[in-house]
Amino acid sequence: MSTVNRDFDKRNVIVEEDQVLLTSFLKGDSDAFSIIYNKYIDELFAYGVGFGFDRETLKDAIQDVFVKFYIKKKQLKDIVELKYYLFRMLKNHLFDIHRSIKREVKEEITDLPFLIEPSILDELVAIEEKLAFESEMETLLGVLTDRQREAVYLRFIQEMGYEEIGELMEMTAPAVRKLVGRAMKRMRDKGM
Repeated sequence: MSTVNRDFDKRNVIVEEDQVLLTSFLKGDSDAFSIIYNKYIDELFAYGVGFGFDRETLKDAIQDVFVKFYIKKKQLKDIVELKYYLFRMLKNHLFDIHRSIKREVKEEITDLPFLIEPSILDELVAIEEKLAFESEMETLLGVLTDRQREAVYLRFIQEMGYEEIGELMEMTAPAVRKLVGRAMKRMRDKGM
């Protein structure tokens, strides 16, 4: 079986598991909510870190997302991909927080900077390779634009599809493919 098929199968299993959890939660199973929370809290935090918010603001924002998720059960029945939905809720909430902070500046906010800290990738490398890898990743990611970093993070770290990334970043799926392709080319040109 090819890597692409294994990744696709793995992703489908996760989506199916999430649907079972969501259905249980909507039927009143509070344990299902706890499982959803514990399953995605770290991933949401890692994603939010990329936008440059301080830890406490980010923790509060994630809690707000889960409170809203819990309270608005009736709006959840049509969710197809739970992970995407939670990421979208967090990104929207972080935009709202950023807008409220910048309100006095009166600037138009269309995008937040997205920073990837190599420490998010710790699980992917052995301890002895970590420092060299972090240094190389910092250099390579440093040549990317904020949007390219966000797209690369969502695609390769969070394993989201191009359509989901497109919706999160308010782009078409082909535009996301192009953005990721250009990011990969830039990193290859810099030595990856």
